[in-house]
Amino acid sequence: MPESESPNPSFSAGRRWLIGLNVCLKIAAFLVVIIGINYLAAGHFRRWQWSRDSLYRLSPTTGAVLGGLTNDITVTVFFDPHGDNEEIYDMTTALLKEYESACPRHLQVKLLDYSREDVEARQLLIQHRLSGLKEKDFVMVEGRGQAKVIYAHDLAEYDFSGVVSRRSKYVRRTAFRGEVALTGAIYAVSYGEPMMAYFLDGHGESDPGKPGEAPLTDGRGVTQLAAILETELNCRWARLNLVGTNEVPADCQILVIAGPSLAPLEAQEIEKINAYLSKGGRLLALAPGVVDSARDFHSGMPELLQPWNVGLGDSYVVETDPRWQIGRYDFLTAEMTPHPIMSPLIDQDIAVRMEAPRPIFPLVPNVGTPGAPQVTVLAQTSTNGVWGGQKRQWPLLVAVEKGDIPGVNAAQCRIVAAGAVDFLDDRNINTGANHYFAGLAMNWLLNRPELAVAGVPERPIKEYRAYLTASQSRAMHWLFLAGMPGAALGLGGVVWLRRRS
Repeated sequence: MPESESPNPSFSAGRRWLIGLNVCLKIAAFLVVIIGINYLAAGHFRRWQWSRDSLYRLSPTTGAVLGGLTNDITVTVFFDPHGDNEEIYDMTTALLKEYESACPRHLQVKLLDYSREDVEARQLLIQHRLSGLKEKDFVMVEGRGQAKVIYAHDLAEYDFSGVVSRRSKYVRRTAFRGEVALTGAIYAVSYGEPMMAYFLDGHGESDPGKPGEAPLTDGRGVTQLAAILETELNCRWARLNLVGTNEVPADCQILVIAGPSLAPLEAQEIEKINAYLSKGGRLLALAPGVVDSARDFHSGMPELLQPWNVGLGDSYVVETDPRWQIGRYDFLTAEMTPHPIMSPLIDQDIAVRMEAPRPIFPLVPNVGTPGAPQVTVLAQTSTNGVWGGQKRQWPLLVAVEKGDIPGVNAAQCRIVAAGAVDFLDDRNINTGANHYFAGLAMNWLLNRPELAVAGVPERPIKEYRAYLTASQSRAMHWLFLAGMPGAALGLGGVVWLRRRS
C-alpha cells in the first residue's frame, strides 16, 4: 500500500508569527496615519464650493465681517424644523454651517427645536422677554450683551402676485435673504454702538409702525423699512415732530421723510432740516405718491430739496418701453449708475421696481465747485420714459454729497432722494431689488463701508418643474414601484444561480 502523505504546513510557526506581527504593524501604522491626518485636518482644513450657483457661498463682505470679529457670537436657530417654515430652516442651517466654518473661533450655532425642547425654549423666551411673540420661528444673534432677532419672514423674499391675481393659492418664495440678514445682525452686535434714526411725523407720512414690533405686511406703511434699520443695521428709531420749538436731535444719524401727503412741510420745519443737513446730516427723502398731483405737490419736498440742487416733478413718469413695464403705473428701472449703492444691484443684474414715481433730477449740472452739492443720478427710465409730454430718459433716484463744510471736521452731508415713497412701502418693498436697495442706501447714509461698498447679495431661489402626461405619470409610478425593485431582485437571483452552479 502506498504510504499516506502527511500534511506539511505551508509555513513554519515562526514564519506565521512574523507574518502576523507584520500585519499588526501595518494596521497600527495605517491607524496612526489616519489619526494624524484627522488631527491635522481638525485645525487646518479648507472648504470649497463646487456649485457655481450656490445659495450658501459667502460673499467677500461677509468674509470681512467674520474675519474682523474679536468677540464671541452665539446664533440660536429657534425653529420647528418640520413646521411651515421647513424650507427656510433647511437653508438657514446650511448657510450657518458656512459661517461656522469661516469663523470657528468666535461663532457658535445652536439649534433649538421648540416643538421638542419646550423647557429650554421657554427659558430663552423669558430671558429675552419674547414670550408675547406672534411669530414662533426666528434666529437670534447675540454678542457683547446685545441680541438681534431675525424672523423667518425676513429670511426670504416673497411673491404675492399669484395670490392677488387668484392664479394660485400659494405665496411663492423668490429669494433667500439669509446672508443679508445674518451678516447685518452679526455686524450690529459686534461693531460700534447702536445708531439712531428719526421718521418725520405730522404731515401724513407713511406709517413706520412702532419700534421693536414685527413689521406689518397688510398696509401702506413703511414698517418693513423701519425694520431694516432696526434688525439689519443696528439703528434704533423714533418718530420726530418738528412743529413749534422742536429741533432735529443731536443723536440723529438718519432723518427719514416718508412721503408727506396730507399737509406740507412748513417753512420753519424746512429751515430746521436744512440746518441739520448743513452740519453733515443724513436724509432719506421719499416723495409722496401721486394720487392728486395738484394737492400732493404742495408737500414742501421741492422747497426742501432745492438748496441741494435737486428738483422734483409734479406728476408721475410713465415707462413706455415694454421690456421694463410691469403694470400701467409700475416698471423696473432701465438704467442704473455705478455707485456704492447701485453697484451690487448692477453686478447681480437686478433692478429696482418703481410705482408711479415723479422724476427727480439735478437742477444744474455738477461743476465741481468746492462745497457745492454733487448730485448723482442712481437710476432712471429708458429713453422711452414719458413725463410732461416729453419722451426721454427721466431720473428716478438720486444721491447727493456735500463736503468741506465750514466749521465741521470732515463732516459730509449725504442725501438719498426718490421720486416716490410707494416703492419702499410694505406692499412693494419685497418686489424687485427694492429691499436690497433700501439696505444699501441706508448703509451708505450711515457711512458704513464694510457693508455698503461690496454689499451682501440676496440669493434667488430657482424652481424646476417637470410636467408629465397621465400615461407618463403611470409609467413613472410602476417604474419606481415594481421596475427598480424587480431589477434588483432579478440581478440578485442571477448571481445566486451562478454561485450554485
